[in-house]
Amino acid sequence: MLASLAHSLHQRLPEISERTVAAICDREEGYREERLIPMAELRRSVHDSLQEYLAALTRLPQEQAPSREQAWATGRSRAEMGVPLESVLRAYRLGGSVIWDALLEEARSRPEPPTDQLMEAAVVVWEMTDELSAAVGQAYRHAEAGMLSRDRTRRQALLQGLFTGMATERDLVFAAESLSLPEKGPYMVAVAEPALGTVEGMARSLLKHGIRSEWTRQEERLAGLLALGRASLETVKQSLAELAPLRAGLSPAVQTLAQVGTAYRQAELAVRAIPSHQHLITSLDERLPSAILIASPELAQRLAQRVFGAVFELPAGERSLLLRTLRSYFDLGGSVAEVAERFPCHRNTVFNRLARIRELTGLNPGLPREAAQLVLALDASELMSLAG
Repeated sequence: MLASLAHSLHQRLPEISERTVAAICDREEGYREERLIPMAELRRSVHDSLQEYLAALTRLPQEQAPSREQAWATGRSRAEMGVPLESVLRAYRLGGSVIWDALLEEARSRPEPPTDQLMEAAVVVWEMTDELSAAVGQAYRHAEAGMLSRDRTRRQALLQGLFTGMATERDLVFAAESLSLPEKGPYMVAVAEPALGTVEGMARSLLKHGIRSEWTRQEERLAGLLALGRASLETVKQSLAELAPLRAGLSPAVQTLAQVGTAYRQAELAVRAIPSHQHLITSLDERLPSAILIASPELAQRLAQRVFGAVFELPAGERSLLLRTLRSYFDLGGSVAEVAERFPCHRNTVFNRLARIRELTGLNPGLPREAAQLVLALDASELMSLAG
């Protein structure tokens, strides 16, 4: 009976399509905006969807599975047009309601209306509506996931171009819009070696402080482009410090996207200038001497060997003790008393260790010019992991 009624409705398809279009436009605001769906496209889509629906009902006696081709096409196209999924599914169910009303009209127009069978027919019609609606939803979500993936890939490629300095003039023109960043700086680049951090975690933590950012993974590090707005360097540090322990280098602020490549290299130098045993968030300006050493690793290694060559030849325990004493001496502003308290030991013991360093290096930690060489050589030995 239901297949027979559906077959009869094929002749009324243009009329039923118009009723469905009118119902959708009346009840679904998203479909009234022709900027999303041109009316000609809506009419064509509704016509083809109802045709598929009626064909499925007509084939019920043959127990053939309904075609989902048009349902899939509708789901994909609405996702690409940006129509909310909820509106799409409600519109599809409105089409089911119009079909059911038309089936009732067709049944009542017959000499002997099949009243007893209509209740069972209603169940079949709504099951068909749910089945085709599910296909629409599945196609929509599949298309949406594909678009998100393509958008993520495009954003990542654009970020890579900015960081490597390979972005074209056209990339720079569209970069801010594509990355949801302001057109003008100040910008900052952060390069992090997280213990437990993620791209999403970095972005969320910064956004809580009003800093928009885009992140990408660069080998074993995370690199982020930050739109500072009015945020200060200390605000950036505070935001990142709220995450898991990490080592992060921050570039100086730049004003244009064309300068991001330079900023990335500076941020990378800053993070590499942090000794391997430390978790620290620092700017390039705060680590300039160490960054200079990192930028010239051959010279850094030569400096460390030139100054501490004799120290490196000592047994590991004695070598470590002398270098740690020297580091504490500089960190504590040359106060022998504070160094003795830190270890702890007698002040004379500290004097003896410093004298031993003068003997092995030929440099006096108490003289500014010679102390500068010792500090740089000490930084180089730690950064190059030469001290053991």
